[in-house]
Amino acid sequence: MQLPHLRRKKRSIDLSKIAGHFSSGIATVNATVEPRAVFWDEWNEMNLSGDGPLWIALGDSVTQGIGSSKPETSYVRIVLDRLKTRTGQDWRLINLSMSGGRFLDIVNKQVPIISDYELKPSLTSAIIGSNDLMWRRDTREILSDAKSAIDSLPHGSFLSKVSTAQRGKRAIVSSAINNLAPIKGIHLFNAWNWPTGEGMWAEDRFHPNDEAYKYIANNLWDSFVRHLPL
Repeated sequence: MQLPHLRRKKRSIDLSKIAGHFSSGIATVNATVEPRAVFWDEWNEMNLSGDGPLWIALGDSVTQGIGSSKPETSYVRIVLDRLKTRTGQDWRLINLSMSGGRFLDIVNKQVPIISDYELKPSLTSAIIGSNDLMWRRDTREILSDAKSAIDSLPHGSFLSKVSTAQRGKRAIVSSAINNLAPIKGIHLFNAWNWPTGEGMWAEDRFHPNDEAYKYIANNLWDSFVRHLPL
């Protein structure tokens, strides 16, 4: 059995590619997207079988670990190691995220794999929403898609809040997620709760770097410890 290799279709105008002509940092990070996706494709195949409990990670390029120096410094690998150490069990990870992922990619492409392939996760988590808020204008559509994503997640999943703002579409979507997720039995954590943004970004100034991924891992791990019998 082979899981789908998830990729998001490139926009007709690829802004990151255009920007890459003007910024070597953006081009450098952008060049890691496909190799990292291939890494997780191969990783997922190796983790399909086994007796250990299964964690399924959903989301966008943050869950792919784009911006980290290597897969081992991504937040999912940091947390996976902690799960194994804390429980003494051989936890498995399947990473169904995709660079550029949006709310509806979780609904239509990622979550369906769980039932279609009869996966039995003990744990499901997601970080999503940044691409919707950055690239889309219609707040009502974003809000509708965010609600659909929450509805699609398995009960007891862990979902990151979006980074907040005082007003505008980000504030509206953030408030809706914060209110709706607990009603649906979804545990919220804040991946973006960092003590500072200084020195936390990769060369493209958009994705987290290794230091920031440590904080993302800590924020998710703290939520796991609060809500799970670990």
